[in-house]
Amino acid sequence: MTPATAPSLWADSCHWLQCPDCAQGLAPADAALACTGCHRTFRVRDGFLDVMPPLTGNNKVVAEFYDSPNWPKFRFWEWFTFLLNGGERRARSHIMKHLPHLAECRLLEVAIGDGANLPLIPPSCEVWGIDISIIQLRGCRQRCPDRPLRLLLGEAEKLPFRDSMFDHVLSVGAFNYFNDPVQSLREMARVVKPGGRIVVADEYPDLPNRLIGHRIGLPQLDRWVMSRFLHLGPEFTDIIDRHRDMKLEPIVRAVLDDWQIYSLWHNVGYCIVGQARKG
Repeated sequence: MTPATAPSLWADSCHWLQCPDCAQGLAPADAALACTGCHRTFRVRDGFLDVMPPLTGNNKVVAEFYDSPNWPKFRFWEWFTFLLNGGERRARSHIMKHLPHLAECRLLEVAIGDGANLPLIPPSCEVWGIDISIIQLRGCRQRCPDRPLRLLLGEAEKLPFRDSMFDHVLSVGAFNYFNDPVQSLREMARVVKPGGRIVVADEYPDLPNRLIGHRIGLPQLDRWVMSRFLHLGPEFTDIIDRHRDMKLEPIVRAVLDDWQIYSLWHNVGYCIVGQARKG
């Protein structure tokens, strides 16, 4: 999908979309889309539909991290973790096995990043992706230049999609650090069809508690490891510190039915699998 063809693509997709602010429909407006209610305009940037408000809090810090030179440096450590678990494809397959029937489906990936999960998704699956980093979305397109992806720049807490639009929803590697994990999960539940599956995976929030500094009473050592050695930077490290005691079960219980939380990668990560609570 090239930027030249993107405006017409998004104009043809209006019936699937809604304003993230007032939930009214969208209509074509020159090389953009406009809300039929509040009249906010959403432009197309490099082929991506931009529905993002001014970022604040965690989302602002995370977007700046993924748009910075620190992300490629940290990616090595992500790759190294996957290597210890049989390689990236095998490690990601432990998540994707919970979505075994994606052929001919419509899938939303929240925080799609640079599209690392796309090789595990069948070509006949219609993939929509949303992320807060335009650099990551560009990487996603470069990874699969011939795949007809619909990619949006926006927040997980305000998904610009109609209710019950997707057969399934996937999110990998971002849930812990959304501004509002509960609201983001509610949004995923809103846009999935009845009976559709929601799969969310990330590292366990208490992973920093397993670092040596925490064990010997030197938290500043852990901060140095995360900020400097792992290249996360001080702001992202602050977020990790604040969320190290986040409890997953109450969040999931408030939103999903028939849910389960599975451990991943030798208990480094988790995978939430459940269905939206409708009605």
